[in-house]
Amino acid sequence: MESPCLDLLNSDWHDHRGTGRTEDRLRHPAWVRDFVARWGFADAGRPGPDDVEALAALRSLVRRMVDRLQAGRDPSDRDLAALDRVLARAPEVIHLARTTDGYRLEPAPLRRDWDWVLARIARSFADLLAGGDPGRIKVCENPDCGWVFYDESKNRTRRWCEDVCGNLMKVRRFRERQKAAAGHRSVDGHEEHG
Repeated sequence: MESPCLDLLNSDWHDHRGTGRTEDRLRHPAWVRDFVARWGFADAGRPGPDDVEALAALRSLVRRMVDRLQAGRDPSDRDLAALDRVLARAPEVIHLARTTDGYRLEPAPLRRDWDWVLARIARSFADLLAGGDPGRIKVCENPDCGWVFYDESKNRTRRWCEDVCGNLMKVRRFRERQKAAAGHRSVDGHEEHG
């Protein structure tokens, strides 16, 4: 599942290969421009430094909530109230829209500014909590990665954000077993010399 809140969370990038390299992609204007374009936020205009800081603060808030969910706890009342304040930054009106087979009600923002962008991102996370299954919001089990994803697997057992992390973890476990087996042979005095 793709969502602006997941994209924002994962802008705090860590090299999943274990190099220790990290990158805050919010500090890269090209990444922010791509993010804005991808999620249809271009009407808000070019983000200023305060807007980027507000994105970083929202990312920290949502990550704190995700970490609590990952630990089997509900988000704190304080964090829920903080998310509500972000949601309230962009009031909406209801618009009646014509469709090919009738009509539908659509929310429309009163203004399309950076408050609206923050509220839309917060709304995407609130939708995952209220309209989805909070137990499906997961953090990749690769300790070098930490990306957040929504587990859409039928049996809710997905453990990694991507197959790349899953494969890396399988290779690491294989190597650890090989190393342990080699160490065990050395201790038993059965190590072969060639």
